[in-house]
Amino acid sequence: MRLFTDPWAHLRGRHGGETAFILGNGPSICREDLSRLRGRLSIGMNASTQLEVAHGFVQTYYTVSDRRFLTHPDKRRWATGDLNPGTVRVLRADLRPDDDPGPNRTLYTPHIRRDGWSRDLGIGFHYGCTTTMLAVQLAAHLGCRRICLLGVDLRYAPESPRFYAEVDPQVEDAFTSVQIWNLSNAGRVLRAEGRELINCSESSLLRPYLPFVRFSELADLPATDDPAVKIGTRDTDTACCAG
Repeated sequence: MRLFTDPWAHLRGRHGGETAFILGNGPSICREDLSRLRGRLSIGMNASTQLEVAHGFVQTYYTVSDRRFLTHPDKRRWATGDLNPGTVRVLRADLRPDDDPGPNRTLYTPHIRRDGWSRDLGIGFHYGCTTTMLAVQLAAHLGCRRICLLGVDLRYAPESPRFYAEVDPQVEDAFTSVQIWNLSNAGRVLRAEGRELINCSESSLLRPYLPFVRFSELADLPATDDPAVKIGTRDTDTACCAG
């Protein structure tokens, strides 16, 4: 695969005007017909690789900021060998020593600090205690106009915090408020730029903070949309801290 001296500059705006679908790991994603992602721009994370075979699609990009997905033997294969070779991987830079990119093109971006927003992943990203924040900032860097969150429930029930089974599940309740703040802030920053961050999970704790639109409605829209087309009804004003 061709290499670029500045891969982040090459990716900036590469998908200008497109709709991106971000694949969170909450249980609600199992209720979606993800076969509709075939040929669409998708950004996965963590265990989302498991969804590809069942629904017959390939992730365009794949993100990891959690070291467990490179050190845990089962989770590691989802982030490495099980990925389609054509999927571009984007990882937190300090995970590089634990990584095995294999045949995939892999980019590494530093984490700047916890809270805020980055407009240039070449400089770094704000991690917000959730890999979803890396995926959202990647979609913005790519120039996407609509960024749609699937399975970002933020409801970490001890018996089933995620769509996949875990022997020793890690419940993230201590960080939920941080995650909500950062994703709400991302929504406001993007709205100010004429873009949209949309929640597609009916059960998500993001419902009061981001517009809710069903995935089935968004999947019917063209891949690249006219900015005049507005969807969603909620416009909540949240605090903003843009980096």
